[in-house]
Amino acid sequence: MIAFKNSLPLLQTGYCVISDYGVEWIERVLQDAADRAGVRIPFRDEIARAVLLYLERECPLRAVPLEYLFDRIRRMLYEVGLPLIAQNLKLLTPAVDIELDALACQQDLPLFFYTELGKRLAELRKLGLNSYNFSGKKQCSLLLGARRRACPTQQRALEELDAFLSHTQAQAG
Repeated sequence: MIAFKNSLPLLQTGYCVISDYGVEWIERVLQDAADRAGVRIPFRDEIARAVLLYLERECPLRAVPLEYLFDRIRRMLYEVGLPLIAQNLKLLTPAVDIELDALACQQDLPLFFYTELGKRLAELRKLGLNSYNFSGKKQCSLLLGARRRACPTQQRALEELDAFLSHTQAQAG
């Protein structure tokens, strides 16, 4: 087996260190800033790849504070003539994976599940992590609805789960 060394520095926010990020995250950050500014971002892919290339080859730090990285990106956007996007750049962490089905296995009663999920999301926000990927929603809704296969009860549990996730993300943003 051949293994390639990931030459990207770690990203640091508060007490958390993030190692799993890529060009998609940087593109999303740039697009969010452009959307807030109400403008189109030219060459988004190239700008994102340039930031990643800098991190891989030129950045002298092994761990980069997220605020420092965003200040550098903001400065670069001003230099290339995109001041509106630079002004609307918001600190956004790479997405953290949250396995809902694993949590539902531990807390299979909806009241305990939602309480525990709320606590975990609050802890992540307190650490400075503000973006999440939720996996296992269908399996989670089956466990919370005490069902083996899809049915109206499971569908209601899935809708309730989606509503809870959108509500908590709206509170965080």
